[in-house]
Amino acid sequence: MKIAFVIDKTQTFQIIAGVLYEALYRNHDCTLFCNFSPKELGFFGSPKASPNLINDPNLRWVQHSDKNWLINKVATERSQYDAVVGINLFNKGWKPLYQNQNPGNYSLEYCWNEIYNQVKPFSSSTTLFCNSETSKKIISDLSSYDMLETYGSPWFDFLSLCKALRENYNHTVVTVLAPHNSFYIKSPELNKGFDQILRKVVSWCNQNNAKMVLKTREKYLNNAKNKFGTVISDKDASSHLHLYASSDVVINFCSSAINELAFLEVPYLCLGNDLQKQLHTDRIHHPGIQRIHKSYYSGDIFDGIHCDVLDSREMLSDKIVQKIESLIQSQKDWRSFQETHFPGNHQGAAIRILDRIEQDNVKLNQAPGDV
Repeated sequence: MKIAFVIDKTQTFQIIAGVLYEALYRNHDCTLFCNFSPKELGFFGSPKASPNLINDPNLRWVQHSDKNWLINKVATERSQYDAVVGINLFNKGWKPLYQNQNPGNYSLEYCWNEIYNQVKPFSSSTTLFCNSETSKKIISDLSSYDMLETYGSPWFDFLSLCKALRENYNHTVVTVLAPHNSFYIKSPELNKGFDQILRKVVSWCNQNNAKMVLKTREKYLNNAKNKFGTVISDKDASSHLHLYASSDVVINFCSSAINELAFLEVPYLCLGNDLQKQLHTDRIHHPGIQRIHKSYYSGDIFDGIHCDVLDSREMLSDKIVQKIESLIQSQKDWRSFQETHFPGNHQGAAIRILDRIEQDNVKLNQAPGDV
């Protein structure tokens, strides 16, 4: 089969990695359309096919800085491929690729994007492979789109393999994920609360042979960077996963990174879940935000063992230290946590998804009367 894989920035590589590796292992002719060069994959190479994707004879790279150029190129050349595997099904920028009746189009659920961007009606023959039974139900409820399947998440399975990236340092690592600017827009006083959090965490780190690391993002404008000895971005595909895997606890503002943390098996503390619930009340994203809040940022998921929460009112209190210590020291059962909050059979998901794509291709090419 000839398969086109379509993503954009480096962070999205991990979404399609498992299916791409499996396709290469089966000697399919693959083309990867993306915004980055092969060297920006960092240390990622295929565990089954060649050790380095740059040199894999079955993989062709098409790189361009403009995501729209990539999408339109694949859409224009669609007849050259037996199947197309992409991301961001409901995103309007991907309309040329998905909003048609071409058979053999597939999309992998990416973080919360399909929950945020759901629209109805949405006309497409694209099959969306959802990450979990939970996200499948949310997307179905919000969009009424019926081309939804779940064979487990190849992303979650890939992340579980990335646990091996963990480095055992002689000190504790506390990683702080920079908040999205939408939090500051919603609550300008957040600067004060976040500054207090950082002061308390720095003090705790100094007393406990710990290191505080900032994982930043381009949309982050806060001037708190000078409080961190180390700042890491997600410019390449692997550095932030290596950071998360090597962390003892991660502090975040209700980030979709909790998907990564749950399967890298790193405890996390969510800040400002009350603010997250109020974001984008006037936009299409809001119904999705409400459902995400209900499933992932409220209730039983905050067990104080695998994850915990500080709402905006508590950020000026001393609870942060107590919660960090509890998350680091508590005895974990990550398998049960994953099964409860991210349900699905994720191990081997890429194999099952590619089996499905191959079966569809056989049916498409079957002559009338063939058995």
